[in-house]
Amino acid sequence: MQEAILVGKQVLLIFIYILIGILCVKKKVVAIESGRALSNFLLTVVTPCLMIKSYIREVEEAHLRGLTLAFLLAVMFHGIAITASSVLIKKREDLRYRIERMAAIYSNCGFMAIPLIAVSVGDIGLFYAVAFISIFNIMIWSQGVMLMTGQKKFNIKSAVFNPGVIGFAIGFIVYCTQIHVPVIINQAITSISDLNTPLAMITTGIFLSNIDFRSTLNNVNIYFAGSMRLVILPIIMLLMVKVLGVSHWMPGANDVIMTSILAAACPTAASVTLFPAKFGLDGEYGAKIIAVSTLFSVVTLPVFTLIIKMWL
Repeated sequence: MQEAILVGKQVLLIFIYILIGILCVKKKVVAIESGRALSNFLLTVVTPCLMIKSYIREVEEAHLRGLTLAFLLAVMFHGIAITASSVLIKKREDLRYRIERMAAIYSNCGFMAIPLIAVSVGDIGLFYAVAFISIFNIMIWSQGVMLMTGQKKFNIKSAVFNPGVIGFAIGFIVYCTQIHVPVIINQAITSISDLNTPLAMITTGIFLSNIDFRSTLNNVNIYFAGSMRLVILPIIMLLMVKVLGVSHWMPGANDVIMTSILAAACPTAASVTLFPAKFGLDGEYGAKIIAVSTLFSVVTLPVFTLIIKMWL
């Protein structure tokens, strides 16, 4: 119960950050166009620093096994999410169905999950969370691009050479080789990493500032995509973990499971407004789904935290 309350408080804090972003645009402190520049900064600088920071630690065999399990669960979840979204969100002439599928598949695991995992699991949870974030980056820059463009060709270059995967690779090399990171460099990486959640959520608020919430709340398709993201897919993952008995696979497996399911249960990723805009689709529609899913996550995330604690 304590963890659920802490998660609930963290979600409310995230909403405060979003509100700050909205107010900054409304009061003309920043222009709405600055959201894209901030997003690029987050993706190319802050996220890689966060990953590298998570791997500046001593090597432990148990943690390596946990990391392997975290990668396995992340791959399984994204595979299930892609399949379920293709079945449940039907093709139609209105290409917004592509945005709905992306919104259902990809969670805000890089920005919103981090503080929730830190509260619920601790520092080791951040170490395991990098596995989920890495698979997220590989998939969204390959399957996500294919989904937005309608192309069938898998772009290996985009899937591998993107900031998230590069950040993971550098961090993993530092971890495995135990390279000494100078104190001043470590402090810089840590300081930049600390920008992750507040800056990401303020940026999300900037994108949400021009949305007509009245029309958003009347759209059934937005609710369905949001329910898949917040409820249906996390429940499928939780059931899969329970049926397979993953908690008994290794000591410390529960920390990996908690990390993975919290990352999977987060609201729609900020990328769901960036990618459609990048490929000529309706980026504002993606922002509307983000708004609705983030709003309802105030309830769903603490509930899932309780359920996981009861089941494990």
